[in-house]
Amino acid sequence: MPIRFLLLFLLGVSAAGRARAASPSWPEFRGPRFDNNFPGQQPPAEFGPDKNLAWKVAIPAGHGSLCIVGDRVFLTAFDGKDTLEILGVNRRDGSVAWRKPVKPAKLEPYFAKLGTPATSTCASDGQRVVTYFGSFGLICHDLDGRELWRVPMPLPETKDGFGSGTSPIIHNGLVYLLRDEDGPGQGLYAFDVKDGKQVWKRKRDGFRVSFGSPVIWDGSVVVIGDLRVKGYDPATGADRWVVRGLAAYPCTTPAPGSDGNLYVATWSNGSSNERNLPEWKDFLVMMDKDKDGRLSATDAEGTFLADFFQTFDKNKNGYIDPEEWQGSLDFMSRGKNVVLAIRPGGQGDITESHVLWSNDKGAPYVASPLFHDGRLYLVKTGGLLTVYEGAGGKVLLDKERLGVAGDYYASPIAAGNRIYIASLTGTVLALKPGDKLEIVNRAELGEGIAATPAVVDNTLYVRTDGHLWAFH
Repeated sequence: MPIRFLLLFLLGVSAAGRARAASPSWPEFRGPRFDNNFPGQQPPAEFGPDKNLAWKVAIPAGHGSLCIVGDRVFLTAFDGKDTLEILGVNRRDGSVAWRKPVKPAKLEPYFAKLGTPATSTCASDGQRVVTYFGSFGLICHDLDGRELWRVPMPLPETKDGFGSGTSPIIHNGLVYLLRDEDGPGQGLYAFDVKDGKQVWKRKRDGFRVSFGSPVIWDGSVVVIGDLRVKGYDPATGADRWVVRGLAAYPCTTPAPGSDGNLYVATWSNGSSNERNLPEWKDFLVMMDKDKDGRLSATDAEGTFLADFFQTFDKNKNGYIDPEEWQGSLDFMSRGKNVVLAIRPGGQGDITESHVLWSNDKGAPYVASPLFHDGRLYLVKTGGLLTVYEGAGGKVLLDKERLGVAGDYYASPIAAGNRIYIASLTGTVLALKPGDKLEIVNRAELGEGIAATPAVVDNTLYVRTDGHLWAFH
């Protein structure tokens, strides 16, 4: 081969390698900046089952959101019996490039009505894919599915048996994992992404509940737990700061804003500023059908309590006792439903010094907040949209109805000058950003959506209960 052609060939290979390495990606839960913003992306203005659909493929059930690296989508799944899976899906056509089963000795307890044991989102550093299952621990593969390392962990003893909800993140060569629970595996961890060796573990005394995931903000690893949000040193796990006054049952993840502030929103039933659960004597009058002075599973049939009966029956005697009901009320009433903004630069307890503003309007249960273009967007159960001005906390929209009732687990995202909101009932709304509610597209996908959508290469990816969709 003449030398000039050899040089041209090598230059072409080098350019292709650079292009592949620089290709857009969404490497972990909430993305590379942990903010659910997709700058520069232009997904289709209109989409639906019969509109701008590139492909739709059947996948096993799971609530994990999408990790997208290069030409692959990585996600977690559950076969409905005893096996968990990691899938690598080709972005070109949705075909499954590889799938790796993980069969734990025992599945962690989980709330089957609204969840699965595959709720975690994979994380990638561009070379590896790290997956967490509460029933197993951490496992790492390369992008082609070859296992690199694994870190088995004890089953989490999550409060009330709801199961794990957290996802790992990767930052500067370390994998961070949060496990707030009652068992021996409780704590905040850092592992070396290359070999899975534990770098440090920070015990989280007093933290029993968190269904959110870590984020990196202001040079700290930030995590929410019951009643507090804390920042830790990424290299050592040492405490840096804390803000108190959150809900007792936090399910959300903090949202770093492009303005430099951190936005936190938590809500749970029975909070001190929203006592929406009755005291025992009133509850007994409402629910005791056979008037025998106690609450059985038969009493709960056909009511909201049926799905949660086992959660409240902590001693498993077949009844909800007064002490069990009151214990739950006491735990939840310690907390406060709240939306707040935290400015950077704090050390120690910064509840009074660094909280810019605080409110309780529109605080969401599961869907994490979205900061976009100076505004904070919140989606509450029942299909209620609240929008704040980020700088000062002014309420711009107060619980405006989206026209889609039910629960919202997926977090809102921003792409192509639109806000996308997906409901657990299977509707995806595209909104025009701003101070008023303006819906520009409504797609009915016919299956529940718990995973947060993602946008890469101007393609909108949506995971529903049984399918992965690509709109372009």
